Amino acid sequence: MRDLVELVGLVNKTKLKGSGVFKIIIEPDSKMEQLFNALLDKSVQSDEDAKALFKDSSEANRASLKNKLKERLLDAIFLLDFKDANFTDRQKAFFECYKKWSAAMTLLIRNAKITGVDLLERLVRHSKHFEFTELTLDILRVLRLQYSTVDGDIAKYEDIKKQYLEYEKIWQMESKAEFFYSELMVQYAASKSTKAEVTQQAEEFYAELKPFMSVCTSFKLHLFGRMVHLLIYSSENDYVKTSKLCEDAITFFDNKAYDSGLPLQVFYYNLIVCYLQLGEFEKGQKAIERCEYFFEESSFNWFKLQELFFLLAARTSHWEEAYYLYEKVVNHPRFEEKQVQIVEMWRIFQAYIFYLIKIGKIPESVLSERSKRFKMSKFINEITLFAKDKSGMNMSVLIVQILYAIAEKDYKKSSDRIEAIEKYCSRYLKSDATFRSNSFIKMLLQVPQALFHREASIRKTERYFKQLKTVPLQLASQAHEVEIIPYEVLWEMVLDSLDLKLWNGK
Repeated sequence: MRDLVELVGLVNKTKLKGSGVFKIIIEPDSKMEQLFNALLDKSVQSDEDAKALFKDSSEANRASLKNKLKERLLDAIFLLDFKDANFTDRQKAFFECYKKWSAAMTLLIRNAKITGVDLLERLVRHSKHFEFTELTLDILRVLRLQYSTVDGDIAKYEDIKKQYLEYEKIWQMESKAEFFYSELMVQYAASKSTKAEVTQQAEEFYAELKPFMSVCTSFKLHLFGRMVHLLIYSSENDYVKTSKLCEDAITFFDNKAYDSGLPLQVFYYNLIVCYLQLGEFEKGQKAIERCEYFFEESSFNWFKLQELFFLLAARTSHWEEAYYLYEKVVNHPRFEEKQVQIVEMWRIFQAYIFYLIKIGKIPESVLSERSKRFKMSKFINEITLFAKDKSGMNMSVLIVQILYAIAEKDYKKSSDRIEAIEKYCSRYLKSDATFRSNSFIKMLLQVPQALFHREASIRKTERYFKQLKTVPLQLASQAHEVEIIPYEVLWEMVLDSLDLKLWNGK
């Protein structure tokens, strides 16, 4: 059913439903239209929902109805108009070029060769302009065959053959760059843990790609080649060098003869990560404002951009900005239907927001009614994906539980929480990538031993606090999302929550 939900959303988004053509695709007042509208208004989201809607239909009839609706919507794909959509020039050109390519091939198969060849000859100019290398190769291949076997035009054949060989070389370089990038990125799947081991491999791959990039300005070659180059430094969390590479890439793609779109999204995103780690709030805010143009609201990338904005605000003590952003995102109508990693990340942000509210960093006067309710037990149960990321985001989950318990002055619960993560610490937090988290958790472990006394806690944690400061946040070998609020800042908040007298253990 998810595929139908996706297709219905696409058709509705491109305004095909409001056109007269839609009545030809789906008959008015039919069961197919009823199912389409139910999917559109979200009253049907599963097979069980469809069963409740069509009570008198058999399972076989419902399956047939679903399949027919899917086929009709797939047939309508080439009728969709993306000209008014929030796409870049290149994205719109991609759709239009491939639509014309399909039309041209259909014409040739049906022996309308004059019209088909004419369409291909005009189309190849557009595919070259927008650097659609694979499509250009396909067009040149068909024209090469046409000029050699049908027309017998030697001059045209030689010209097309020369072009084909040139674009074949470009395609080979692009293909290698794309493959190298895929090989590196697969190692990052489903974890926020740092993968410093990719650095050497990225260096080897980039050394092979660099000569290609020096002689060819191809869109895809430079997109993937520059991303491989970026991984050399981002895998080591060298944000200064990474930011310079991002700025160079943005300049390169900005100078294209068309609106590049995707590369600008990619490199602006990585540039904002650098500003986040370097604590450059103003620069980060300006970069976010510049690149929001490239992100369609409610898309996966739009939500990821909001994550960066939240972290940027939280890292630089802009508490109210972080709160307003949290409210904006979790109240977005498309939030709950997003991928689990998006939803869980904002659940974690929510816990830190409520901690800030609890200790008075975010004033009551700005809070909505929803922001006055929070249950730690419910929060813990909601985190399933990142609970498995033992040396990544799960550290943020564990830490906020302790912080919240201390802020509530529930010292018995705090002791239990701290005791529970002591074994966790020795098992999972051994690498350099978790150095700062390990140091901070060791500081938290001293708090119950100091009987939750402020001055005693300061004395007992002095060694670990000095240890923490030896690796500043911007130099830490950890994923940028893990440390939501700098540990040095969180420690000051913890101390402010402690008493000036010893806890009696009750």
